[in-house]
Amino acid sequence: MARDGLKRGLVLKQSLGANPLEFGFVGSTDTHNSNPGDTEEWDWRGTTTFTSSPAAQRMNVSNVTGIRNNNPGGLAAIWAEENSREALFDAMTRKEVYATSGTRIKLRVFAGFSFPENLGETADLALAYARGVPMGGTLSTEANAPSLFIWATQDPDHAPLDRLQVIKGWLEDGQAKEAVYDVACASGRPDSVSGKCPTSTAKVDLEDCSWDPSAGSPELRAQWMDPSYSPEQDAFYYVRAVQNPTCRWTTYDSIRLQRSPPEEVPPVVSEMAWSSPIWLHAP
Repeated sequence: MARDGLKRGLVLKQSLGANPLEFGFVGSTDTHNSNPGDTEEWDWRGTTTFTSSPAAQRMNVSNVTGIRNNNPGGLAAIWAEENSREALFDAMTRKEVYATSGTRIKLRVFAGFSFPENLGETADLALAYARGVPMGGTLSTEANAPSLFIWATQDPDHAPLDRLQVIKGWLEDGQAKEAVYDVACASGRPDSVSGKCPTSTAKVDLEDCSWDPSAGSPELRAQWMDPSYSPEQDAFYYVRAVQNPTCRWTTYDSIRLQRSPPEEVPPVVSEMAWSSPIWLHAP
């Protein structure tokens, strides 16, 4: 839905002269338990105590509230100069924010036209700010393609990362289009033909929800240039950091109740982080 909204903004700019849907991304929770930010799958108690607690209640097949299709919610992450109200609201205003599906993945994204070729190795953030814009920013198109610098690290209490992806949306002949690029892989470089990362071999033990800490990577970096860039096209880029699979809350509850995980929902999930977009404005 967010991606469709961003694409719709590109189309609306043709008739309005401005894009009204240049919005940033944050995650959130929506429960009635007075525990905002409690998004751990292993610790989820449901959204309301009277319909979803204890575990036997929320996992009861006669519970028709649809709770087994719900999830613990997401988190909002903000890159600010300091932890003060003014700095946090300034960061939200410039959209230097990102969303996670519940884990504490760290994600940085910058775009610019004059980044050095080794920025992905040096990870010089001061230079990235000086020569480009962070997530939530805008650039005017130039003749050559911009470079995206992406840096993600895993939640230290969670599974390693599997891949980094760039999602691009652009306007071509009046139509909004999209593409997804794998740009960094924990298990090797993207395939030269398909452009995709190798399929992850990370496993989860559904008996105790343990994962293999040797599969995946604690950190992924990438410096990427758009292979289909056109300076004549409005576009946006945002980044998705994908974590190795871990148990869904229904599997944790099933272990506690000594039963098999329900068949109507997946036993595992792949937690993610999504950066706010960076927009390109064509002349």
